Amino acid sequence: MTGRYRAVIFDLDGVIWDGEPLYHEAFNVVLAPYGHTVTESDYSRIIGLSVEAAWDWVRQHFSLSESPAVFYRVYNDAVLELMKQPREPLPGVSELLARLKARGIPVGLASASLRQWVDTTLGGLGLNGAFATTVTASEVEQSKPAPDLYVTAAERLGVPPGECLAFEDTPSGIASAKAAGMFAVQVRAGSTALPPLPQADMVIDKYADFDLSVLEGAVR
Repeated sequence: MTGRYRAVIFDLDGVIWDGEPLYHEAFNVVLAPYGHTVTESDYSRIIGLSVEAAWDWVRQHFSLSESPAVFYRVYNDAVLELMKQPREPLPGVSELLARLKARGIPVGLASASLRQWVDTTLGGLGLNGAFATTVTASEVEQSKPAPDLYVTAAERLGVPPGECLAFEDTPSGIASAKAAGMFAVQVRAGSTALPPLPQADMVIDKYADFDLSVLEGAVR
């Protein structure tokens, strides 16, 4: 595999920052008036899905009859309010981004979140301008696990998908990257880290474990 990968594409939540607890909390803010709670077990089923797909599951699970648009609107407000809290990138993220930049390796971001959330998050993390391109669920026909996000990110970076390495943390994210033809690395650095996923090409518990020799061909 050494030397094949000329670009790196990151997921956002659970990969760049520990965002899943915030999204989980926002679900329960919305559901509180209905007397329901999304448990840790429930949330593990929807991690990595688009907002629409996640709410489809929640509405069916709790037999909620209200229009999806009602939940999207209130959930969006809850997420943006919670995002006002201070936050930091996951340990090792800033250092890895700096190392990739120093080696001239193109870096992109492919997130199943909405554009407003992604921009707000990156601004709060101090990572505006850290990625050559950012692709969100707002700009593609199908979100993860479909390959659209990763294919679009690769196109914008000008690198064939098969020559890209993706950092992901969820089954749907790994499936998306693999469907695009990329080498998929599962990152288990977030608080909601899942057990090692057999479909991942590589699994790391922290960014310090990532060996840049995987990208050796891009460094030469």
